[in-house]
Amino acid sequence: MLITQPSRLTFWRLVFALTALLPFLSVWQLLNLAPGFGIDIPSSRSWMQLLIVLGLMGIPPLLLLTLTWSRYQERILSLVEFPERLPEGTRWIRVLFLIGSVVGFTFAIKLPFIIFLAGVGWFRFLVFWYFNLLGIFALKSIRRDVPWLMALISIALCQAVFHLLLFYWTRVTDYPFAMGWSETSRFYHPSLFLSESVYGQKYAWPVLHPTLHLLLTPPYLFDAPLWVHRFWQVAIRYILLAAVVPALMMRLSIQGAVTRWLVGIWMFLFLFMGPVYFHLTIPVILVLLGFSHQNDRRTWVAVILASIWCGWSRVNWYPMSGMIAAVLYLLEVPFSGKNIWRYLLTPALWFVIGTLIAFASQRVYITMSGVPDSGLFYTSFTSNLLWYRLLPNASYFLGILPAAILASLPIWLAMYVVIRSRKEHWHPIRLTFIFAALLLLFLGGLAVSLKIGGGANLHNMDAYMSMLLIVFAYLIFARYRAENGELAQPVPLPWMLAVALIIMPAWSYLQFGIDFKSVDRVRTQKIMTWLQEHVDEVNAQGGEVLFITQRQLISMHMLNNVTLVPEYEREDLMEMAMADNLPYLARFRDDIGNQRFALIVVDPLNDAIMRRDRVFPEENNVWVRRVVRTILCNYREEAVYPLHEIALYVPQEGERSCP
Repeated sequence: MLITQPSRLTFWRLVFALTALLPFLSVWQLLNLAPGFGIDIPSSRSWMQLLIVLGLMGIPPLLLLTLTWSRYQERILSLVEFPERLPEGTRWIRVLFLIGSVVGFTFAIKLPFIIFLAGVGWFRFLVFWYFNLLGIFALKSIRRDVPWLMALISIALCQAVFHLLLFYWTRVTDYPFAMGWSETSRFYHPSLFLSESVYGQKYAWPVLHPTLHLLLTPPYLFDAPLWVHRFWQVAIRYILLAAVVPALMMRLSIQGAVTRWLVGIWMFLFLFMGPVYFHLTIPVILVLLGFSHQNDRRTWVAVILASIWCGWSRVNWYPMSGMIAAVLYLLEVPFSGKNIWRYLLTPALWFVIGTLIAFASQRVYITMSGVPDSGLFYTSFTSNLLWYRLLPNASYFLGILPAAILASLPIWLAMYVVIRSRKEHWHPIRLTFIFAALLLLFLGGLAVSLKIGGGANLHNMDAYMSMLLIVFAYLIFARYRAENGELAQPVPLPWMLAVALIIMPAWSYLQFGIDFKSVDRVRTQKIMTWLQEHVDEVNAQGGEVLFITQRQLISMHMLNNVTLVPEYEREDLMEMAMADNLPYLARFRDDIGNQRFALIVVDPLNDAIMRRDRVFPEENNVWVRRVVRTILCNYREEAVYPLHEIALYVPQEGERSCP
């Protein structure tokens, strides 16, 4: 990838401007936040000191920026470029500074005197920027031939990827209870594929995300402890998303090991920006590795295998395998005056037959799964669309549409630069169908994101983001074939556009903190003992225990003598509540109304109805109306541990009362 370089003066003026601006933006944001914390700034000495220090931090770079328009311009530029003049004898110190610049942001925002301010967006970016400056000075002192802009981009990408890698690894712990809303489902559903060995009897396979849970099954093969399951969930996520990078780069021609690494890091960050679910990378990898416009048999094998996987994954990915193959064909095979129908026949067959294979594959899975009601697999067609989530809202501060535009606009601009510079390389037929595929996936991703239960990030734009990355890589690295049959030559990208390309992928995870879970093992063991005592008591009376949540305690045998009740797991129950699946909900109401279960284990239930200015209000409200109130009208709270999100409910006695 060729990138134009800014002039020396332009680069440093932008660095000075940003270094001066960020402290003042932090002050402005803190002034707006203070009233919400009940802080009267003039009477708070610590806040006044903080604001003064931040203000003073912005003055030196502002002065340097001003002096670049004076007769001292050359002296200022020479001053800040001091790393190029450092003696060679202290290389190990520079390497330490370089390492510190890459890891410093992640650990600095956990320091006691910074952690409060880490939630202030501009201050957080200020810390990141200062470590970036440290890094570019350290890198330039080691590799003086590296342009200043490339040094800045390199350090920013390395900081972001280090933060991302550490972000998920902190979740690997032996804490027995679920951390997060869906974690218990990620532990429980994989066990259903091996239910006879795990539970001693056969149960139906998962309805939701079958391939995701299939990939999470291996730790059950050797009765692994909980921390191994968490380790595997993190490892498989990193491995499969990272595997897309070499699969795509094998189809490119990128010169220079350093450039390949930087491009690979950017692609890795881009895939996590949604993020793309790791089980959905497999069809992408299969088609990228298997596609050959010169070997139809090889391509068909890749499309068929990938389509089978898509059919077991999710409905909106049915056409994805054939569509990727078709787009690769359009990129690699010039039209060159061919008959239009003959030219499009092969990619059209990949698309149509791949989609049909995916549909048939899901029907096979439904038959094999043992789930009696096939309608449970199509709840996404009956759940509501929440159109307001297109724009900024309480559940997603950016909104789906602005976030999708911010994430992909720099890529579209880069592709426009390439196509505009090489218009003679393209027949309109090729461009029309390539961009029609991207538009279809974009609109489909928006529709899926607007379904109730979605809309909090860009993960439902995964098909669009995957295809966009492929097309972008082919254009930027000139892997496509021109109409004359030759490979194109790369087009230099404007440096400002190159900077814009890294902003969203880099910042996607830098905005989150790294939380290390502390476990009170004594208290946790007491809760486990307490749960076991309640289970034993119910067993002695011949009753049933329903674990709506925390089913990993059963599947990993952390509790003894628990007979699994497969119905009404929380993620399944929530999905049916959002889809308003009347037969399923009627069975649930009957079982709860008849007090079938002697004990229900679930997170503490709250029957409050939320307004739209709260996070996930519609999801909360259907859960309350269709699940929580059904339980609370027939059961009472026996005990609760809110810090661990565990509550026990037992049948109401006598006349029942509803909240």
